[in-house]
Amino acid sequence: MRALIADDSRIVRATLTKHLGDLFEFSEAHDGEEAWDSLLRDEDIALLITDLTMPRLDGYGLLRRMRASKAQRLRDMPVVVVSGADEMEERRLAREAGATDLITKGMATMKLVSRLDLLAQLVIAQREHEAAADHGAASGQAASTVSPYVLQSGAERRLGYAIRQQENFALLSLSLALPEGVDHAGLRRDLEAMLRQTLRQTDAVARTGNADFTIVTSNVEPASLPGFAGRLCRAAIEAVSERHGAGAVVCCGNASLAEYAGRQPPSLHELWDAARRRAMAGLASGKSGVAGPEEESAASAG
Repeated sequence: MRALIADDSRIVRATLTKHLGDLFEFSEAHDGEEAWDSLLRDEDIALLITDLTMPRLDGYGLLRRMRASKAQRLRDMPVVVVSGADEMEERRLAREAGATDLITKGMATMKLVSRLDLLAQLVIAQREHEAAADHGAASGQAASTVSPYVLQSGAERRLGYAIRQQENFALLSLSLALPEGVDHAGLRRDLEAMLRQTLRQTDAVARTGNADFTIVTSNVEPASLPGFAGRLCRAAIEAVSERHGAGAVVCCGNASLAEYAGRQPPSLHELWDAARRRAMAGLASGKSGVAGPEEESAASAG
């Protein structure tokens, strides 16, 4: 997957390329205008990583130009802003301009790789979703889940509203480890049918991996979230076992705004990363179940 780094600092470009070379094939731009030209010319670029302070055209201007573009790939492209300081006002301005996520130049390497790996997975899932939607349109079948970017866009608005209204917001990562020989296409159809029956109309869901779904909800109280995640796990196990046999491990990682009470509110991708990390840790244990902050703390203590 090709990513573009826009930064007037050669050191920053070299550092990002060094740490993220296993995730992306990189091209580079020295300022916003050069980045814009690259985005127009190279349709293989799937992710932009940009500085905010650059000559000729800064990161804010580049973002606004992309989000107002007639090209849908530029309007929808994930954009990660690289900032020198983790300040609320800068985050707010970057998100208003259209940033997908914001990282600081001093962020630990493992956390940086994890955040951008998640975005890479979303890009892949989006492409698969578009291919499936094209196939469904040709065969007269409607897609039953929203695309990852539609989910992300709606979730950003719902998270912002929840922060302003001091309400809860939760993100769940339903992930499966499957035995060999499972029909993945049939499994996805069965899981999508299960989710339509289990989730409420106010929830949103997208397939974000081969056997992974992400659910957004803003109507679950913190104390009820583990039970909600548990119901999803049990329903998924039943859906898989009934048609595809036993042997699957199902884990529902969850993260919510309530965890950050008294602290700086998280970005959507911080919540997304936490839910996915917890789901993956649960799968690694080989046991189906719910993985929230309590389970993560217990695993770390053990």
